[in-house]
Amino acid sequence: MPTEINEEVVERRTDRLLEEYGDAPVEEETWEDSAAEFARAIEHAENGYLGGAYAWVVRESEDAAPLTDSMPGEARPDARKALMILNRANEKWGLPGGGREGDETFEETVRREVREETGIECAVTDLFLLRHVTAVPESESVAAEFETDRVHFLYVFFDATYEGGSIAIQPGELDGAAWFADPPARMLPANERRAESWTPEAGD
Repeated sequence: MPTEINEEVVERRTDRLLEEYGDAPVEEETWEDSAAEFARAIEHAENGYLGGAYAWVVRESEDAAPLTDSMPGEARPDARKALMILNRANEKWGLPGGGREGDETFEETVRREVREETGIECAVTDLFLLRHVTAVPESESVAAEFETDRVHFLYVFFDATYEGGSIAIQPGELDGAAWFADPPARMLPANERRAESWTPEAGD
């Protein structure tokens, strides 16, 4: 039998999320790791790391600060907007969020991470994607170095609403953060998935 790390807890968390929020796509993804990468995956898992949580945070027009008199008329103060971050590592727009810590639920994780990364408070409303990642050695020679065959992680993507705050980024991690009525180019895949059904008008 293959030796697994995190498999049962990932399955339990997945079942809980689907039961609470209803059906959502569950993507299965395999990462073929080098020896160094697989060793890090094992170390992270043994230290309690299970995965991460991210949010498509929406701010309704009535929650935006009023426009100043100097703002142009095309500034669209009546549009809903979604919060996105510009990652320094890949220069693409992504969803705020990050790794789960301690005994957090994924909902607690995403609220904390959004606050830490952007200064924005949010409330989780729904679930739009689960990504179950299985890390495996990239070759039989790498596998022979380890007693573990596979390491499992869960990445959770929520819808959320703006609860307060103003954007203040972590400069050591991000190049920027912004509210978008129309999604930008150069988005990460989870953004592209959610943006397919997004409109800045109410009722989305």
